[in-house]
Amino acid sequence: MKLSHSHAVLMMVLVTLMWSIAGVTTRHLESAHSFEITFWRSFFTVLSLLVILPLLQGRAVFAKIRQGGSALWLSGVCWAVMFTAYMLALSLSPVANVLVT
Repeated sequence: MKLSHSHAVLMMVLVTLMWSIAGVTTRHLESAHSFEITFWRSFFTVLSLLVILPLLQGRAVFAKIRQGGSALWLSGVCWAVMFTAYMLALSLSPVANVLVT
């Protein structure tokens, strides 16, 4: 999938907006705790990727992931730590501090 420069910039702006509203959304969840929120976010991310990746790159994408090497798996571990730390930070400190940091 190739994006033009304008489409890539638009995607970057949209992703930034989506990340920035996560703090507001998290603060409005009164009955859920940080690890529960992290679990459900991770669960729906996996479901979305299981649908989106094969649609964009075909079914061979799962074979490519299995053969991805250590850099891919290290990146996945880093992503999981970031995902969890972000939600914990949002629930334990002011949203503005987390977003700026």
